[in-house]
Amino acid sequence: LGPDEKEYTSKQAMKVAVDDYTELQIIQRTGKSAVDVDNLSGELSQLAEAAFTGNKKVLKSRWSKMNKAVMKQTQVPLYPFLCRYMDVFAVTQSRESRKDMNRLYLLHILNHVLTSRTRVQRHNRQIKELEEKKDKDETMENEVEQERFRDQGFTRPTVLVLLPTRGTCHQFIHDLMRLSGADDKNPHVERFDVEFGKSEAEEEDGAPIDLKKEMRRKEVLEQKGKDWNALFGDDVNQDDDFKIGVSLTPKAANAKRKEARRASNVQVKLYTDFYKSDIIVASPLGLKMLIVPDEDGKDGDKDFLSSIEICLVQQADVMMMQNWDHANDILSMLNSEPQKNNDTDFSRVRNYFLEGQGANWRQLILSTDVVDPFLLSAFKRFGKSVSGSVKIRRKIPPEDAALANVLVPMKQVFQRVPVSSLDQQTDGRVQYFVKNILPQLQRHKQKHTLVYIPSYFDFVALRNILLKREISFVSVHEYSRHTEVSRGRARFLQGRKPIMLYTGRCNFFHRHAIKGVSHLIFLGLPEHPQFYSEHVNLINTTSKFE
Repeated sequence: LGPDEKEYTSKQAMKVAVDDYTELQIIQRTGKSAVDVDNLSGELSQLAEAAFTGNKKVLKSRWSKMNKAVMKQTQVPLYPFLCRYMDVFAVTQSRESRKDMNRLYLLHILNHVLTSRTRVQRHNRQIKELEEKKDKDETMENEVEQERFRDQGFTRPTVLVLLPTRGTCHQFIHDLMRLSGADDKNPHVERFDVEFGKSEAEEEDGAPIDLKKEMRRKEVLEQKGKDWNALFGDDVNQDDDFKIGVSLTPKAANAKRKEARRASNVQVKLYTDFYKSDIIVASPLGLKMLIVPDEDGKDGDKDFLSSIEICLVQQADVMMMQNWDHANDILSMLNSEPQKNNDTDFSRVRNYFLEGQGANWRQLILSTDVVDPFLLSAFKRFGKSVSGSVKIRRKIPPEDAALANVLVPMKQVFQRVPVSSLDQQTDGRVQYFVKNILPQLQRHKQKHTLVYIPSYFDFVALRNILLKREISFVSVHEYSRHTEVSRGRARFLQGRKPIMLYTGRCNFFHRHAIKGVSHLIFLGLPEHPQFYSEHVNLINTTSKFE
C-alpha cells in the first residue's frame, strides 16, 4: 500500500502496561494484520516463544547457550513486535538489559539475512533448472519472469547497523560470528581485531613507566564508572570513524561434506565490498564521510543504501552526544532511488522497490538509554513501516530514581521557566539565569558556583553574555584543551574564579570530578538522569569554601 492511500495512513494508537514497570505504546496501521492487545500483557511470553520457533536452526542451536535462556524477561515484551517488522523505539535502563536487547537485535538481523540469502539461493537453482528445460524444449513457456522470483532489492545490502565507536562494532561483529557459528580462523579476523580491538597506548621512547602515576590514572578511570569505561576506557577503541561490510552465505545447500555442515552452516566474510555485503556496520560519521561530495563537487556513491530492509541504530544516545545530525543525514538517504544500474537484475527486484515504496517496508530499530526529543523526532520522521510501530519504556521505581541517589542533605529547588513556545526555551533559560540568578550571585559575591549546561548552544549564549559584562568565570567544555581544563579547575578550586560553566557533552565524554563545588545550578536537566545525582553529590557542604 502506498503512503497516499487512506487505508495506510489511518492509525490506531494504544498503550499497554505489561507489568508495573514496563509500558508499550503501539501504533497500528490498518493495512497490516492487527495485533491483539486485549490480553497482550499475559500472552507476550507465548508470543515470543512462538516467534522464536521460526528462526533458522543454525541460530536456535547457539542462541540458548549465548543468551543463557530462550527469552529473558527484558526480551519478551519486544521480540514479537520485532518479528512483525514493526518500527521499534526501545529504552534500556541498565548495562545488563542493554546487552540482552543487543543480542535480541542480532538474532533478528541474522535470521532475516540468512532467510533472505537461502531464498535467493533456492530461486537461483530453480531459475537455472527452468532455463535448462527451456533450452531443451523450445515450446516451453518462459516461467523465469514469474512474480515468485522477485526476492531482492536494487542492491545486495539489506541491513544497516549504526554504532557509535569501533569498540561497540568490535563487540557486535564477534557476537555475530559467535551466534552464526562462523569459523574463528577467518583470515580477516586478525586484521579486524587490530583495527577495531583494544587501541595500543602510545609510549614515549625510552621513558620509564611511573607506576604510582599509572595506578593513580587507573583509579581515576575506574571512578568514571563502568558505562564510561565500556565506551572510552583503555580496553576499547573509541574511534568514531569506521565502516565495514559483512557478507553471510548459508553453506548447507552447497556443502559436500557432512563434517563441513556440522562445523558451520554459515560462511561469514569481513571487509567485503558494500555491493557484495549483506550487512553494513558503520558509524554515522564514517558513512557520511564516504557519501559526501568530493572536492570537485561530485556526489558520493550511496546506491548501496537503496534496498535497506532493517536499519538498527544502537546506542543512539551516544550518537546524539557525538553529532546527531550525521545520523539524521544517513537515515534520510535510505531507500532512495539508485543513480546507477549496479548490475541489477530488475526481473528479481520486488515491486515495492520499483514503485519507490521501499521506505514503507523498512524496519527501523532505535535503541537508547534515554528518551530525548531529537531521538523521538527522528523515529517519528523515519519510522514508516506499514506494520506499525511500538515504543517500549521502562518505568523507574521510586527507589531507583536519580533523586533517590542524592546522598548529600541539602535543599533542591526546581524552577520552571515560563516560555510562550517550545522554540523559545533556549533563550528563555538563558535570559532567566541572567535576569534572576546572576544578579544574586554578584550581590552576595558567591564563589564556588558550578553551572551545568546540557546544551552547547546555551553554553555559547551564556558565555558571550558573561564576557560582555566582564564577569569573572572559567569554562570547561568538550573543545577545551587539557591544559585549559586543568588550569580552569585549579582556579575554580582555589576560588580565584567564582563561577564555572560546565557543558553536558564535556561531562559525558570526560566525566570530570569537579572539586570545590559549594553551589550547583543546572541550566536544564541533564540528558542522562544519573548525571544529576552524581553532580549533587560533589557539593561540599562543609564550611571550607563558604
